[in-house]
Amino acid sequence: MTLIRISEQLKKIQESWKTMKKKKIRLKGHETFCIREGWMEKGMAAIEADSQVFSKMYGADALGVGVNMAKAIRYWLKACELTDEKSGKGSWLSEFGKKVYHYDPYLEQDFTLWCIHINLVRNQRLATTWYLFFSLYEQLEEFTKDNLYTILRDRLENYLEGECFNDRSLEDDIRILLQMYSRERIEKNDPEDKKICPLAKLGIIRKTGNTYIKGEPNLNRISPEVLWYYLQSRFMEGEAVYMEDLYSDIEGVAGILGLSRSLLGEYLDILAGYGYVDLNRTAGLDMIYIKSSYTREEVAEHVYCSL
Repeated sequence: MTLIRISEQLKKIQESWKTMKKKKIRLKGHETFCIREGWMEKGMAAIEADSQVFSKMYGADALGVGVNMAKAIRYWLKACELTDEKSGKGSWLSEFGKKVYHYDPYLEQDFTLWCIHINLVRNQRLATTWYLFFSLYEQLEEFTKDNLYTILRDRLENYLEGECFNDRSLEDDIRILLQMYSRERIEKNDPEDKKICPLAKLGIIRKTGNTYIKGEPNLNRISPEVLWYYLQSRFMEGEAVYMEDLYSDIEGVAGILGLSRSLLGEYLDILAGYGYVDLNRTAGLDMIYIKSSYTREEVAEHVYCSL
């Protein structure tokens, strides 16, 4: 990467932070619980039965869990954009949540897990630590938990431009993030706490001893349709983007999906064959033009109906 290119990236990151600073951030909304098997289905079913479920003891009785776990389920449903809510009006399934609840409520499809992952890590307001880790690409391939804390603390300080934040909350976010994606188990006596987060199946982060490796995910679990959902989540019909920006820019596929440049090119060729994008590789332009007018929810329904 040239110095000019690095300067352009830094400028975009700085502009992004200025925009993000106007929004609220959220640390430790999960009550130190990662997403567990069955939790999302349980939460969506409870909301379908009663939109006010989280107004009654945080939904603990209806969900059959403790109060802090109920708070965590509520948080993860919102952070993954499966639900919406408004004070005084309760909670309801989002348009995306309706598709998941209808077609794959137990999150058995890899496509569903990838969509939830994309929604979560692009959620600047509710999952700030996740956004800072996945959406700002750099060559962060091997690291320890301490290394990651130093990196994300610096990013968060720049993000907030000097405003204070709780160091312990950031540490808890990092611990939960790594547990969610690396199959790290929590050492507690409660068998509920030993369940692995469904997102660990994606293979985005691997753990060896005290070292974590972020690289290409399990390739048998990611498909061109995941890239299509990602594109329709970010861009509108008729928009154009440089392939290099799509790869390594803020919210690029290198950070969010872990795709290599070669696999990105391969998947774009497939999507172009379907008529969802146009590619222009003449004169070194490497431009991608979004042709599909599908919303991300329509992408999800299309994929589910074809499974």
